[in-house]
Amino acid sequence: MTTHSSKGTHATRHPSPDEKQLIDDILLLYQLKPGEQAYDHYAPSAVFHDPVSIAQGLDSIKSQFNGMPKLVASSITENCDILSEESQDRKLALNLTQRYVFKSMMPGKSEGTEKTVNSKVTLWMNKEGLIEKHDEEWDHEANKSGDDGFMGKMMQARKKMDAKLVEKTVNSDPNKI
Repeated sequence: MTTHSSKGTHATRHPSPDEKQLIDDILLLYQLKPGEQAYDHYAPSAVFHDPVSIAQGLDSIKSQFNGMPKLVASSITENCDILSEESQDRKLALNLTQRYVFKSMMPGKSEGTEKTVNSKVTLWMNKEGLIEKHDEEWDHEANKSGDDGFMGKMMQARKKMDAKLVEKTVNSDPNKI
């Protein structure tokens, strides 16, 4: 079995029953349906890193995903496959294609711009099976970090500030969004 991404063709495999439940629950976050069912898969000290933010700690991760419905009118998973060559013990790599329809800034119009994003999503689990690190790489391009020189350090600082701003303005309780 194979799947296609912006980086080419990749071998895939079927998920185990436990992996399927984990994937289905995490996809709820991307589909604007945040809830404890998904968040229960994360360790309290987990880190979420994407091109926009670096959220450190479960409450910060909750705020990131709980905040998405404030900007996005709808989010549909078009494709999600396990990348077999990159998935191994305690690491699950996914090829995710998500279609986002943003809320309109125009009065009287509920939907605005539409964007389809192909991402490599990698989940690293601890020995208890909880997610310790959740990386989302748009177009399968590695996220910039402090290891990427001066500009990487600047981007890392901006992403951490972005996550803190969202954490301060969006409730981490999915029942209060």
